[in-house]
Amino acid sequence: MSQQSDPPPPPSNSADGWRVLSYLIGGILVYGGIGFGLDRWLGTWFFLPVGIVIGAGLTILLLNFRYRQQS
Repeated sequence: MSQQSDPPPPPSNSADGWRVLSYLIGGILVYGGIGFGLDRWLGTWFFLPVGIVIGAGLTILLLNFRYRQQS
């Protein structure tokens, strides 16, 4: 006598929003941190904002490539 088990639940996409938000925050923090370090090391002021913008742009590009493949 065999027991039938319930089928596994379908994968949930509810975590995608949190994943996207964490990627955005992480990209901004990493590249902003690199810009901050360069500013401190070189005695400049413009690498921090440039790093933040580059980090946000690269993260959006990464997310675009990642989630475009799924649809």
